[in-house]
Amino acid sequence: WLNKAEGVIFTNWKVGKFPVDVDSIFGQDYGFSNDPSTLVETYIDKSKKEIYLKLHLYRVGLTTSDLALINTQHAQKRLIVADNAEPRLISELKSKGLNIVPTIKGADSIKYGIALLQDYDLIIDEDSTDLIKELNNYCWLEKKSETPIDKYNHALDAIRYAVSYQLSNPNKGRYAIR
Repeated sequence: WLNKAEGVIFTNWKVGKFPVDVDSIFGQDYGFSNDPSTLVETYIDKSKKEIYLKLHLYRVGLTTSDLALINTQHAQKRLIVADNAEPRLISELKSKGLNIVPTIKGADSIKYGIALLQDYDLIIDEDSTDLIKELNNYCWLEKKSETPIDKYNHALDAIRYAVSYQLSNPNKGRYAIR
């Protein structure tokens, strides 16, 4: 998982410790058969321009009940910003007591999210090996294109949802439970 592909999108990262007792927000992407569902904890230190990341989930074949249990164990009452392509699933997870909202995807949201992440140093928790594998393999479709490949992006999509919410969402205070 340490091998790095040529032309990776993110080079602004290193392995480090996720801080304890911080006000973190989670991002979640959904898969089932081929793609994994993911849950990534994020903490942004704006003064140092650092984003700390810790992968808690990277698995296929999970039911709504499985996701609810895992999310409750890791996120507890903290906010989860989830893939808006699954409104039924988000509604079911919310009905199970989770503090979860859909991400807002606009035009060029992938490119915008990548640019946000490239503007910070990323500190990856050492146990987040699947996230490190994605960072080492997430490349542009073609050298001069601004379209990334649609692989190695499940944890990274979850991160984009959480980070975009925190850095650019004018309604963020409305949903957060502290």
